[in-house]
Amino acid sequence: MPFWGWIVVGAVLLAAELTLVDAQFYLVFVGVAALVTGAGVWLAGPFAPAVDWALFGGLCVVMLAAFRKRVYARIRRVDGEVSQGTVGELAIARATIAPGQHGRVELRGTLWDGRNVGDAEIREGERARVLATHGLVLELLRED
Repeated sequence: MPFWGWIVVGAVLLAAELTLVDAQFYLVFVGVAALVTGAGVWLAGPFAPAVDWALFGGLCVVMLAAFRKRVYARIRRVDGEVSQGTVGELAIARATIAPGQHGRVELRGTLWDGRNVGDAEIREGERARVLATHGLVLELLRED
């Protein structure tokens, strides 16, 4: 394939990932591999088709294995984190939460998932202190 063919394929794959398809960043690295292959063919001269495809395949495998997971995790976080600034604040239970169980609580005017880490149940309307956060879950202890 001529060098410009690799560059066109790379550009199409990048554009598809970034605008049309959410392929979890696989197409980005395959597209970059195609662009690098095109640049290599352009700078080093034409290769046999088998060499082109071997270079492209090798670059795909190396880049996907080495970089995809880290880049994808950094760009597209799966779950958010609650700021640790919420620790120590009081939340209001919207339903009774038994010890060790999860339930809905209100904190700063927003509903959250909370887990009762104490020995006593937190009844609806009672206040509970936020002890820690794990992802979007608040760990709560009934305020006496």
